[in-house]
Amino acid sequence: MKKKLLYILLYSSFLFGQKPVELEIESLTSVDETQDERTFTIKYSITNKTDKTIHFILNPNNLIPISAGSLNPSIYYNVYENEISIDVSGIFTGNRTTRNFKDEAEVKKYNDSIVETFKNKTVEKLIQDSKANTVKNIQEFKPNETREYSITFNWNKNRYFKNDVMEYYIDENKSHFYELHINLMKEELLSKFSEEEKNEILKDKNFIKGWFTSNKVEINFRE
Repeated sequence: MKKKLLYILLYSSFLFGQKPVELEIESLTSVDETQDERTFTIKYSITNKTDKTIHFILNPNNLIPISAGSLNPSIYYNVYENEISIDVSGIFTGNRTTRNFKDEAEVKKYNDSIVETFKNKTVEKLIQDSKANTVKNIQEFKPNETREYSITFNWNKNRYFKNDVMEYYIDENKSHFYELHINLMKEELLSKFSEEEKNEILKDKNFIKGWFTSNKVEINFRE
């Protein structure tokens, strides 16, 4: 009975605009690492706006474009030119790691190891890995708790993009803005689990679902 009452209260919060989770961009800074590459650092926070402990499934350290698909427990980003959304997925890259090899033999050995790893992954193993990631991404936020995160990504200063028949050019003379989204899901991400596994995961947890959007902040695409 208490759980049912809590769900009713949370649903009522949605209706009156008092969302249980707040997503906020604290800052978005940039530095030109080289003449051809700019590095951005975004700092953002997630807050439990309720006086109850809540749970949700999210990987808060992974940024993906909003056009990448909705069934992904990552942080989505969206870029705007003035008020118009730029629906392009390849503007940014993540932090790159550089590997140094002594010779061609070492390169081949490394590549072969990657191929072998994927060859040995059966469908069952892929499902198990997916389920393990889902469990790992279950977040627990205490009442009114705020957590802060920082993610770095790069832009190679390319301004022209083509997405199917649509063409985009990032105009350095216009204002651009950056926005974050999270899609908190439950049933969709637990579909690979058995009923028994789902019951164990959901036991004594107050899962929050819904789509939450951050504030917009300006992003520097100027020369």
